[in-house]
Amino acid sequence: MIELLVVIAIIAILAAILFPVFAQAKLAAKKTSSLSNVKQLGTANQIYLGDNDDTTVSIWGTTDPANCDYTQKKFVGCGIEWWIPLYPYFKSIDLIYSSERNDLENPNSTSNSAQYRQSFGAKKLSAYGYNWGPFGWRGGGLLEAQTAVGSMNRGKSATSVSEPAKVFVFGDTYDTPRATVGIGFSGDDFNGFSNHELRYGGSFNYAYLDGHAKALKVRGGILPGAFNNRWIMPSDAKQWGGAYCSDSTAILVPEDGSTSSLNTSPRPPALACGDFMQWIVDNITSPCGNNPSSACYFTN
Repeated sequence: MIELLVVIAIIAILAAILFPVFAQAKLAAKKTSSLSNVKQLGTANQIYLGDNDDTTVSIWGTTDPANCDYTQKKFVGCGIEWWIPLYPYFKSIDLIYSSERNDLENPNSTSNSAQYRQSFGAKKLSAYGYNWGPFGWRGGGLLEAQTAVGSMNRGKSATSVSEPAKVFVFGDTYDTPRATVGIGFSGDDFNGFSNHELRYGGSFNYAYLDGHAKALKVRGGILPGAFNNRWIMPSDAKQWGGAYCSDSTAILVPEDGSTSSLNTSPRPPALACGDFMQWIVDNITSPCGNNPSSACYFTN
C-alpha cells in the first residue's frame, strides 16, 4: 500500500509539472499556425497590390442594399469585409480563422453583408482585422478617413507609405465584421480584465505591408466609449507607434457625427498619427481594479 501511494504521489507530481508544459506547447502551436495564416494573407496582399495599381484594399458599408447581389459576388451596394477583395488571391477561407476565435456567422441573418460573407463559405468571423489607422474612423493607416456613415474608406497607394516594413496590414483582433486592428476597436468582443487573457497570452500576430509577419506583445485596458469599452495595442509605444500609419507625421483630427465618432473618455485630440499610442500611455495612467468603469490599464 505504501509503495502504491508513493507511485501515485510521483505521478501526481509529474502531472503537476508536465500539464502546464503541455498547455504552453499547445498554445505555441496555435500561435505559430496563426502566424502562418497572417503571413499567407500578407503574401496575398502583395499579389493584390501588383494587380491593382499598387492601391491597398478599400472597404465600405452597405451603400445600396437593393443592388447588393451577393449570389453573384458583386461588390456594388454590398458591405465589403477587408478579405473579400483579397479572396481570389488566397482562396482558402480557413486562412481568416484562428483556433482562438470561434464567433460563428449567423446562418439565419438577413443582413446582406452577412449573407455576402457566407457566400464565400465563411462560417466564423475573421480572427484578423485590417489597418484602418490608430483610432476610430480618422484614417491614417491603409485607408483614407471615412467621409460619411457607411461610405467607402478608400485604399491608398502603397508606394506612398513611408516605412512599409513597419506598417501593419492585418493582425489579430476581437473586432467584429469590417474588422480592424485599431486601438479602440480591437477589444470589441473581449470580455477579460487582464493582458494574459488576451489571445495567445497577450501576443498578437501581424502582417506588414512589405509582406513579412511577426508576433508582438500587446496590452490592453478599459476605455469608456471604445468598442466594448476596451483598448488593445502593442506594448512598446515608442517602437511601434508608427505601425498604424502610412505617414507617422500626418495629423488625424477627431471624427464628426456625420462620419461616425468614437466618443471615448478621454478622447484623443488632433494628433500626429504616430503619437496615438504614446497618448494612450500618457493619458491612461490608472491600473484597473475589480469591475473598472473609468479608463485604466490591465496590470497583468
